[in-house]
Order: sequence, then C-alpha cells, then structure tokens
Amino acid sequence: MNSSQADLVRKNFREAVRRRTGQDLPTTMLETTLIRGGSYCGRRFSLHGYSVIWFVDEERIKLFAQDGSLIESMSTAEFCHVEQSVEPVFPIRRAA
Repeated sequence: MNSSQADLVRKNFREAVRRRTGQDLPTTMLETTLIRGGSYCGRRFSLHGYSVIWFVDEERIKLFAQDGSLIESMSTAEFCHVEQSVEPVFPIRRAA
C-alpha cells in the first residue's frame, strides 16, 4: 500500500459520506489498522457512523451504512477512480 492510495481512499470516503449526509463533517476520522493471521491486511475508516473497510491484500473496498449493513463492495481502483476521473459518488452506480 502506498500513501497516495491511502490518501485517495480517505478523500473519496469523506466525500461519499458528505454527499450521503449532506452535512459538514469533522476534520478527523477514526482509522484502524487491520491484522489477519499476524500480518497487515488493511484499514478501516469510520466517519459520521459510516465505515469503509479497505482489504489491501484483496484490493477490495467494502462500504457500510450507519446501521452496519453492507452498501457495496468494489475494487480499490474503482473506489479510488484510478481508471477514470469522475467525481466520487456513494454508492457507485453503473449504467446498464
């Protein structure tokens, strides 16, 4: 994991929650390091009751609502908009 990718996950998660709630958000968010089998496997970010879990080893992002229900699961590249320069939305929708 590189710091620029982590910064993109933070930025896009913050923007997703802001769009979802329509509220100004605190400047800090809770960030937790995830360990599986004694090895680093990802991070969890929490803000305003929403969470995103970034499984670095699987290159997956899982978005969770305030009640803990899974909203969406996607690749890290998709969440960070690596292949596209589109404003982040929550959840990401695809045209048919």
